[in-house]
Amino acid sequence: MSLVRDYMIGTMSSVTPDDSIKKTIIIMYRAELSVLPVVDHQNRFIGTIYSNNILKNIIPESFGFLDSSRIFYEVNEAVENLKSVKDETVDKYMLRNRDAVQENTNMKKVADIMLSNKESLLFVVNEKGYLRGYIERSHLLHYLLDEAENHPA
Repeated sequence: MSLVRDYMIGTMSSVTPDDSIKKTIIIMYRAELSVLPVVDHQNRFIGTIYSNNILKNIIPESFGFLDSSRIFYEVNEAVENLKSVKDETVDKYMLRNRDAVQENTNMKKVADIMLSNKESLLFVVNEKGYLRGYIERSHLLHYLLDEAENHPA
């Protein structure tokens, strides 16, 4: 039986509810992720912060199709809006949830979650809720490849 811990990435960046939006953006950029886990000071998973949650609060058109003549104006306005929210805390923009999988979860269940909910990344916790890493669709594909090679038709 293949488990999440066999395919997950065990290291990752995270933020706390008290961290600033500025710090969060920098960590997202360096980690090359558009979503980060939010943890308490003991590293227990408590939620997520998506780049979209920040963008929705600074882009006036809220992701609507922008007319090309308005793009320059919208970018400038987004910059100005970001100046006013960059020092706010993650707590204001995060989604509080427990949508994480445990590291001892069967990969078949992860496949079901990712494919039925269209999730591209899931955070991984241990049985006590401490953040252990993440698993994404490329890891799911690797698992499926292993299954195909280990169980040929």
